[in-house]
Amino acid sequence: MNHMKVEKLNAKNISAALSLINRTYADVHGFTPLTESDWNVEKSASCFLGFLDEKLVSLAYGPIAEKDKGHVRWACAQENFRGECYTLLPMEKCITDLKYNGAKQIRVDSWLDAPYRRMLNHFESKGIHVEHDHLLMRLDMRQYRHQLPALKSGYTLRTFRSGDQATWANVKNAVFGSSSEPKAFWKQDFQGVKMTSDFDPEGFFFAEKDGQPIGICAGLVLHNRQEIGGTFPGSIGWTGILEGHRGIGLGRALMMSALNYLDDKGIKITEIGTQFYRTAAVNLYESLGFRIHTASFNLL
Repeated sequence: MNHMKVEKLNAKNISAALSLINRTYADVHGFTPLTESDWNVEKSASCFLGFLDEKLVSLAYGPIAEKDKGHVRWACAQENFRGECYTLLPMEKCITDLKYNGAKQIRVDSWLDAPYRRMLNHFESKGIHVEHDHLLMRLDMRQYRHQLPALKSGYTLRTFRSGDQATWANVKNAVFGSSSEPKAFWKQDFQGVKMTSDFDPEGFFFAEKDGQPIGICAGLVLHNRQEIGGTFPGSIGWTGILEGHRGIGLGRALMMSALNYLDDKGIKITEIGTQFYRTAAVNLYESLGFRIHTASFNLL
């Protein structure tokens, strides 16, 4: 990346920077398009832009959020320039600037580039400790092919039936240590899920052992989100197996059933949220074709 040129945000490149952010984050849940007035609020923020052959391909932007804490709010690369970590040089400049202004800890939200592990290795090689938080992984369903779930003897899968609210809530509570009530068996506030538009019993799956529910997984079409690739995004939620039935492929079988459901719906992109330290989960998702899309973490 020695051929990359890094510039500080200035009056000449602010429009290009805003365009890059708005274009890059347009289909990320919770994003609100920015205007120039949004930047004027934080004139002291650090913002560096990465150029290849005079073309803007990446940036990192962050203010001092508190006395000794920085906040890299945007760190991204254009979609067709991901895979080479073109955000690294702008981020390094931004981090150096924030540290110079007193930041001892820096929060990074919605880092959008690839690959995540290369970025981690780079920062750790510089003596910067990374404290992981949330990952959003995406699967390009155009690369997905229907797979028949393999199950061990005595185990079966089925979809949601009328009256299953209490059954779903009970399994969910046992797996995740939650306290859902049957009347709000799937109440959630993540990735834009809404009960009134997104619940379809054909997309909600149970794993059973000798007829007893011991695992759940849901495939969801997120009708309240912006379309991606011409369809609403899909999502995988609540994948969990009761202890004592783990490690035999039930989570994979449930997820394959949910992905088959979404594929039948013609969904182009499917999302799933997790944490980087959940190694088994990340490995499972990656084995099914998911890749890290956005990440949030702290730099210490």
